[in-house]
Amino acid sequence: MTGSPSDWLNHYGDATPVIDPEWHMRELAGRGGGDAQAQCPALVMGGFIDPMTDPIAEATGAVDSDLKPNLRIGNLNGHRVGVANVPVGAAHATTLLEELIGLGARTFLIAGATGALKPGIDVGDYVIATSGLREEGTSYHYRPPDHPARADGQASRALIEAARNSGRASHPGCVWSTDAPYRESAGKVQRYGEQGVLSVDMEASALMIVAEFRGADLGLILTVSDLVYRRDWPNIFGTDEYRANCADMAGIVVRAARALLAGKDTTDG
Repeated sequence: MTGSPSDWLNHYGDATPVIDPEWHMRELAGRGGGDAQAQCPALVMGGFIDPMTDPIAEATGAVDSDLKPNLRIGNLNGHRVGVANVPVGAAHATTLLEELIGLGARTFLIAGATGALKPGIDVGDYVIATSGLREEGTSYHYRPPDHPARADGQASRALIEAARNSGRASHPGCVWSTDAPYRESAGKVQRYGEQGVLSVDMEASALMIVAEFRGADLGLILTVSDLVYRRDWPNIFGTDEYRANCADMAGIVVRAARALLAGKDTTDG
């Protein structure tokens, strides 16, 4: 057999997964001498790099946990909360989401970065991803191709409100997610921008689909790090400005979490 099978989404009569994420994580915890019944906090804040997660951990006093190597546990408004380092890429990011949901997480506020597809969205602005254009491969194993990717619940609304009060421009809307950052062609960038897609990343649509599939509430805020619509590709990756923008965004995530906890839209784990 060569290439990809034409019916690669066919489960051949039995769609039962061989590996259950909750069972797997609890088995690992028990093997490692930890508490196999331990619960992840219901509310988890996360980010893809340390400049996004470290300020959240500092604000919540989060410390390493036995549940996952990349999960810290802290306290906010009298509630246990999680702080997760989210791996880059749709497959890895959704694997973490699956495992944390299996351990009890129900609400996620995740910070990331994105490239603007159209003028009017500038470096340092925020994009709150409320829907997604699915060009990653992971989400198709959860929902059929015509299923919309959305994140428009309480978590997203809390981020929109917190970002609105930040003093920076924020843009709720659709994000294009792709597994191939070096294949973001000029033609696609122009077409998607004209269709109203705000920006591009690697994880948003997959996270949306998996969260919805598992009954979790996802909010995703992205700092604009680069301008993909320009051929000279202005970007601030690796700069002090980028790190400062990530820290500011972490503050928005914490404010959104406080609002959710105060409004009892999530429960303590």
